Formats: sequence, C-alpha cells, structure tokens
Amino acid sequence: MTRCLRSRPPPRRKTIVGKYTRRFNELNSNDRPLVGGKCASLGEMVQAGLPVPDGFAVTVDAYEDYRDASDLRKELLRIVLGADAHSHASLQQAHDESVAMILGRELPPVIEQEIRSAYLTLSNETAQRRGTDDSERIPVAVRSSATDEDGDAASFAGQQETYLWVVGADDVIAKVRECWASLYTPQAIAYRSELSVADASEASKISVAVQLMATADVAGVTFTVSPRTGDRSVIAINASWGLGQSVVSGEVTPDEYWLNKLGPTLTTTRIASKAHEYVPAPGGTGVVFRDVDVARRDVACLTESEVLQLADIALRVEKHYGCPQDIEWALEHHADGTAKVMLLQSRPETNWKKRKEEKSKNTTKGTSNLLGFVAAATKGEN
Repeated sequence: MTRCLRSRPPPRRKTIVGKYTRRFNELNSNDRPLVGGKCASLGEMVQAGLPVPDGFAVTVDAYEDYRDASDLRKELLRIVLGADAHSHASLQQAHDESVAMILGRELPPVIEQEIRSAYLTLSNETAQRRGTDDSERIPVAVRSSATDEDGDAASFAGQQETYLWVVGADDVIAKVRECWASLYTPQAIAYRSELSVADASEASKISVAVQLMATADVAGVTFTVSPRTGDRSVIAINASWGLGQSVVSGEVTPDEYWLNKLGPTLTTTRIASKAHEYVPAPGGTGVVFRDVDVARRDVACLTESEVLQLADIALRVEKHYGCPQDIEWALEHHADGTAKVMLLQSRPETNWKKRKEEKSKNTTKGTSNLLGFVAAATKGEN
C-alpha cells in the first residue's frame, strides 16, 4: 500500500499506559495498523503542530479482543462468507445479524473500563481548561477509523459511522460499539466480498476516534488540488453553515472558493443558497438538521480573511504529507470576533486520482498514456 507521507523514524513518545486507548499526541502515521487511517492522521497532524481538537483512539486491539472474548469472530466470518454480494436481501440479512451480535454481546470489563477512563480523563482536562462544571459530560465526536480508510491506495471513507455531540461515558461506549457494528453495513459486506482474503481480513479491522467537538458555526472541506481537473496549482474550498456533516454528505450545496496557491490568492467565489444546517440538539446530546434562517441562506459563510486562513493551513498540511489532500475542517468564531480553524481529518485526495486512473485504463496497451490518448483522439474516440 503506497503512502504519500515521506517515511521517517517515529518521534520519542510519552509513556503509554493501557492496551485499548491512545491519546492523539501519542500517535503518528506509523500507527495506522494500531489505530486506523483517521486516528493515525489526526496524531500525525498533532505531531506537526497543526490545529486538531484533542482526543484519543480506541485501538484495533479493543475490537479484536472483543471478538475473541467469545465465538463472535467465527460467527461474523460465517455470516459474511455466507452472504451473496449481488443480493440486496442477502446483504441486508447479513447486516442485521452482524449488528445484533456486535451490540448484543457483553463487552469485556477491562476494555470498557479503559475506554471509560480515557473519556473521563479527556472530559475532566477539558472542563478544567474551559473553566466549566460539567467535568464528566464534555461533548465529543465518535468516528470510525478503519485500517484501510483515508489512505492513498484505498478510499473506504464514509462506509462506517460518525456520531456527533456524544455526551457522557456510557454514550461514548455505546457509540464505539455502533462504530464497530458499522463495519457490517450491506455496502461494507459487499465491498469485502470483492477483496482478496488477505485484504478482506485487513478491512475488518477497526479503531475508533473519540474527539472533542468543535463548536463550529461554519464547516466544510478543502482540496489542495482541483477535484475537477487535477490542477495542483489551485485550492478548492467548500463551506456551509453549521457542522460539516451537511457538506460531506452532500445534503447542501455549499459555497465554493477557488484560490491560486501563489499567495495564496482568492480567484473565484460562488455563493450558494444554503437552506439547511446541522447544529447541536437542544437537549445537549446529538445533532438536528434544521432550516437556515432566510437572512443567512444566500450570504457568504466565510470572509476573505477566513478563506485565506483556511488556504494557508491547507498548504501546511499538503507540505507535511507531500501530496494533495482532502481536508475536513470546522471554524469556531469566538466572542471577540476572531475565528479559529480546527482540522477534523485529512487524507490523500482520491477523486481526481480515480478519474485519472480510469482514463489510463482506457488507453491503448503497449503505449504510454500520452501516445494512447493521441491514438484514441485520431480515431475520434475523445
């Protein structure tokens, strides 16, 4: 599996206690087999001094030991291998049986206690830093982090789950289990059925990221390459009101900002009508999808200075990894009017790469890509 991050020896780490959790500041890209692509990337960005909300990873070992504490591993394998990848009904049945097993089996106390302790430590530290009283109820995001997602050779992101505004240790543990169960969506089961035995085994390993919620009123995605043309001289930013889930899921048409990397310089702005947003639920747990008030719908959600701030940070991320990046971010506006960018994840940009590789497959065998393109063009095929 290729990586765009240049190899380097791991930095000296803090003393690590426990098998089932790791703080982000203890991780880097070399820890992908232990904590998955998302958590390894978050740790790598922390090590690089980039702005990332604090948190911890529930390691691959937690899910592996959970499956081995009973016959769960054998039963899940039986269900997956028995599913028909071309039958929706078969895949749905395999999904239902797998989820029921994962959520229904008892979690070994040693695993549960370590996850609980890691959350409470994070929550207490955060409450003390913020000067708040809810030391055991700080909201976090709980996101799956599979070992083969967010990487250069596989784009598996989005096939597992993300839970926002999760509050309290009991809810964190419940959502960690639901992230494990999300390995067995019908889509994920079908995906693994097309892999080799070795790759399918790797695809069933999963970590979970538990990360402080960014109190965002604007969020979105930045590409350090044009996702349309592959032009590496540009930066493309998509942004909308509320939490970034609406942009990532495609539920809103976001504002678009295009920049030249020289400067960087803002070159094009397209303001969309942003009718909906995700915000924290009134009860303090979870999120709701609501209408954006009319006064904000057709207004740019980013100022030019904020766009440039996002571009500058995106260039730092790209420089660190050494290849174009797809970056999810949130923007927190403080009472004094300042804005702080928080990075939620970064992975190699794959959309343009996939189109480029697909085009390459269609060129004439035995020729270079360029010669193949020219030959096809002379035949009127392009």
